[in-house]
Amino acid sequence: MSEQVLKELQDVVNAALEERRGLVVYSRLEPVEIDRLARKVEREALEKVQGLLPEETVDQRVLGLRNRLQRMRDELEQLGELGNIRDHSRSLQTDEIVWQTFEDLAWMLGVQ
Repeated sequence: MSEQVLKELQDVVNAALEERRGLVVYSRLEPVEIDRLARKVEREALEKVQGLLPEETVDQRVLGLRNRLQRMRDELEQLGELGNIRDHSRSLQTDEIVWQTFEDLAWMLGVQ
């Protein structure tokens, strides 16, 4: 992965982290609304990261990021197929999957 691509990926994740922190620090929203907005920020950042990843590569860092994003999609698909789960529980689990993926990618990119 080129240093430019790595920097772009780090910038995307860093910006999302800052936006997420800003929701908590400067917001008078209810905790549920803050969580909802934080997951939205994380989802958007994950989409941007996916779009920035090179199509063809043998770079292990890119492959690791791509694999983690694929695992998230697989987990969300499996969750969607569960028929015996309440909507609220499904929503909470979806949020957990997105949050964990975002945190994993931040760690993989060295962003704190």
